[in-house]
Amino acid sequence: MHSRPTHWLKIELPATTGSVDGLSEALTQCGALAVSIEGNDTDTVFEEQLGSPDFWGHSRVSGLFQADIDVAAVIKQIERCTGNTVAYRIEHVPDRPWHSAWRESCKPMRFGKRLWICPAGMMPPTTADAVTVLIDPGLAFGTGTHATTALCLEWIAAHTCEDKTVVDYGCGSGILAIAALKLGAKFASGVDIDRRALQISADNARRNGVSERYRALMPQALPGEVSADIVFANILARPLIELAPDLRQLVSPGGVLLLTGLLADQVEAVYPHYSPIFSLQTYFREDDDHKYCWAMLIGHREGAED
Repeated sequence: MHSRPTHWLKIELPATTGSVDGLSEALTQCGALAVSIEGNDTDTVFEEQLGSPDFWGHSRVSGLFQADIDVAAVIKQIERCTGNTVAYRIEHVPDRPWHSAWRESCKPMRFGKRLWICPAGMMPPTTADAVTVLIDPGLAFGTGTHATTALCLEWIAAHTCEDKTVVDYGCGSGILAIAALKLGAKFASGVDIDRRALQISADNARRNGVSERYRALMPQALPGEVSADIVFANILARPLIELAPDLRQLVSPGGVLLLTGLLADQVEAVYPHYSPIFSLQTYFREDDDHKYCWAMLIGHREGAED
């Protein structure tokens, strides 16, 4: 039986507005268990909110690693990924239950009339018509508390998922796919580049009794001919632009594509990559602190792509 580590290692990198995304991606590729970003005002923004550094002139990007990692090798890999020499600072961080810390302030949340998101291990609502999704995010994001996830859950709660097929691209905890399955979707695929997220989403599917209708897979394992009635992509602006050809192809004729992870001022850059194929509408939601306004593009596919 393996004992819990007594501490972790944090690698902190100084960043400018233009380098935040690249450094964050490099830390993830190097195996960081979590990535966080701090601006000049010291407010920390976690993985779900990686778009927000556009507001900062300078910031710090940090990755949390196992304490016994080879720091020199990680830095060398980051420099290969970014093409630049990086300055860095390391810090030893005492252990805490990172994967469950969110439960300390999280309570069951309702979306629409009957969809509830509830932390695993907490008593779910007992109303007769409640549809409850039990979530333990582990080290993946997706708890329903972030504005972009909430936008998607509100859409799921307001629209029929009966007999629909779903792809959740950038599935994290699997919260969106599982919510759709609990509301009647017939099958869902959760896609992520992080193998830990795939395992966590599969665990959450089992926790919710929908594992027979859910599969978790890497992007390269997604069959080329697959298409779905509903496609979620709650990621970031740059990946939404880069992945536009793939995401467009995933949506069945007459299907719906939900794009988020965007700040309001990033919509203009993403919009033209989907507008030739989809009839698009934009929805906005501020975060709880009213610091940032997030956006979701909803596209209805009008016909087959040329």
